[in-house]
Amino acid sequence: MRRKILTYFIVTAISLTTATAQKVGLVLSGGGARGAAHIGVIKALEENGVPIDYISGTSIGAIVGSLYAMGYTPDEMLALMLSDEFGYWQSGTIGQEYIYYFKKPEETPQFMAFSINLRDSTLFDGILPGSIVNPIQMNQAFMELYAQATAKAAWNFDNLFVPFRCTGSDIYGKKLLVFRNGNLGDAVRVSMTFPFIFKPIWKNGVPLFDGGIYDNFPINVMKEDFKPDFIFGSAVRGGGLRPSENPINQVEPMIMQKTDYYIPEDEGILVEMRLPDVFLLDFYKAKEVMQIGYDRTIAMMDTIKARVQREIPLEEINARRKAYKESLPPLRFENIYVNGVSDEQSRYIIAQLHQGIKNKEFTMEDFRRAYFKMLTYSKIKEIIPNAVYNFKNGNFDLYLDVKIEDEIKVSIGGNISSHQANQLFLGLEYQSIGESSADFNANFQMGNSFSGVAIDSRFFTSSRVPGYIGVKLAYSNKNYSQSQSLFYEDVMPAFIKKVESFARLRYGFPFVKRSKIEIFAGAGIVSDYYYQTSSFSGLSFDVSKYNLVNLGARFERNSLNYRQYPTEGRLQQFVGQFVTGDENYRKGGNRYFEDIRRHKNFRLKGTWWNFPAMKGSFNLGMMGEAVYSNKKFSSNYTATVLHASAFTPTPHSKISFNEAFRANSYAAFGLIPIVKLNDMLHLRFEAYGFLPLPCIRKEVISENNSYEARYGDFLTNYQFMGETSLVLQLQYVSVSLFVNGYSYPKNNFNIGLNIGYLIFDSGFFD
Repeated sequence: MRRKILTYFIVTAISLTTATAQKVGLVLSGGGARGAAHIGVIKALEENGVPIDYISGTSIGAIVGSLYAMGYTPDEMLALMLSDEFGYWQSGTIGQEYIYYFKKPEETPQFMAFSINLRDSTLFDGILPGSIVNPIQMNQAFMELYAQATAKAAWNFDNLFVPFRCTGSDIYGKKLLVFRNGNLGDAVRVSMTFPFIFKPIWKNGVPLFDGGIYDNFPINVMKEDFKPDFIFGSAVRGGGLRPSENPINQVEPMIMQKTDYYIPEDEGILVEMRLPDVFLLDFYKAKEVMQIGYDRTIAMMDTIKARVQREIPLEEINARRKAYKESLPPLRFENIYVNGVSDEQSRYIIAQLHQGIKNKEFTMEDFRRAYFKMLTYSKIKEIIPNAVYNFKNGNFDLYLDVKIEDEIKVSIGGNISSHQANQLFLGLEYQSIGESSADFNANFQMGNSFSGVAIDSRFFTSSRVPGYIGVKLAYSNKNYSQSQSLFYEDVMPAFIKKVESFARLRYGFPFVKRSKIEIFAGAGIVSDYYYQTSSFSGLSFDVSKYNLVNLGARFERNSLNYRQYPTEGRLQQFVGQFVTGDENYRKGGNRYFEDIRRHKNFRLKGTWWNFPAMKGSFNLGMMGEAVYSNKKFSSNYTATVLHASAFTPTPHSKISFNEAFRANSYAAFGLIPIVKLNDMLHLRFEAYGFLPLPCIRKEVISENNSYEARYGDFLTNYQFMGETSLVLQLQYVSVSLFVNGYSYPKNNFNIGLNIGYLIFDSGFFD
């Protein structure tokens, strides 16, 4: 009896000692978006008191594991994975609030762009991207996410809220790398850098990639580094269906080496989940995938708790987690160190970071705004930030590795059309950065509707309020013909030619989100060549030549999602200008100008487009435009109408001369119902009304076979136009099949196909 009692106490003591000392390690596999199941696994373990003393992971397992290791709850991890910010990481896009619209050059019809390196003429950058995902978002986001935990741990991953390990791959050395210390953000970034999807992280001259390439389930790292008493593994896999036809999804089985997802029975338990319908970047499915992981773990909970007697109440974990987060140092910056650039460029970058900041300290939000501003339409190719905690002043020192290329950007584009709107575009851009920055652009357009060249330069100020001073020189020739041929070009000559040459000086600065204000002054020569009758065979053009100067201001806000045929976003534009100059008129066949008039007028124009974001496949866009001008009539009716403002809301209307939709003052309104057939294809119906205030009428002067202009009755002669288009928005080009009609002249219907963009360089009055 005594022996039985003694044996009972010995077994109980051993069990209690084992339960007290029992340590649990969690191993998380890679698997892209399938890794959201790991969050459900952690949630189930926490809610049932199963401790997580160590954690190791690779790829998405490294992301989830590191977040947990630095105090994130499962709910916080899921919220992050479903957030807009996480979506920006995957797409490389910039949030609307950080887009510096004032730095954007004028819109062009470019299809594609590549760069010619001036230091190595054999290098053409930009034709093939180095990665599918632009790293612009991840570079700053990972610093923000991991800097405080790295500082708290003093670069030792054993000092995190939960000791942590992750792995990477050195494909040149053909070996697996284990990250135990250093910058936590860099370690996780390497571990999740899937080839071709994300840009590699370089260390000591070697590109490092996803740890899952050589081992997608780092159980050996767990055993060797932590030697836990019990291992719980979470492995997610695809398979089970036929191979994907998506090239991105084909990369995964091509690159990843075979991994055994196995835990010996005496060492732990594995939950393995096959998710064939979830692919690499399907993070929008995170909530349902997390639930799968949670349910599978709950189903195994009795078995798990039979093996793991030690329990930690969730309240205790949350209390420890809260204390850990409160002990993290605040993410404030003070000292800045810039590498990879000249001293002048370094001073420029530091000045941009301090722009608008009253003292030396600045926050992560201050840095984020300056970071995106410097990278927007910039010569700077990449900025890799690194935050190092300074124990002396209690702030972080900011180290920036900056890559700047001396290159010329070449853009190619235009429009291929079934009617007379074929265009070719060539753009050249060069940027310089010293203690200030400058942009130089040369755009060339050639076509049967519009030809021209524009040379534009902008010099950005380094003052506390950002802005630029710009100079533009432009020459253009725009033709209007009477032909509306389909799939062939007839020989009907142009009956109106407008030739412009001008110089413009302007000053621009940002104004709230995606907006800018520009003040401008210009001088130019505008020459109109035209026939006043439709029977112009054998006649010479009449000529009206204007020597003009203008002074004005422009406000513009633009968040439209496409350059042509937008479906979401908003455009607001207001332009006010004073124009003065001389008009010189010469009738066809005459050698000398016979009528000289002085013009002086104000022009005010407001344009508004709105495509509100709506759920589902339907959207309703609206637009409005109003123009007021006190301009007097020109020498004849045709010259007057040519210089009146034109309402051209559709691409086709931009290349058509329609006198009924021109007036010195007018109001217009449009409705644009849109049916989205998928992410790229939509059907749009556009209906516009135009009301001249008042209209300009033609009065015949029989004695010299010419026409004078006069105003018609007020609020009469309203006009309509409509267009139906099937639009395919590809990554680099827009394709549209359209049919349209105008209320004037009668039976004015057109059908056509455009591949590209009918976007022309701005004119003297734009």
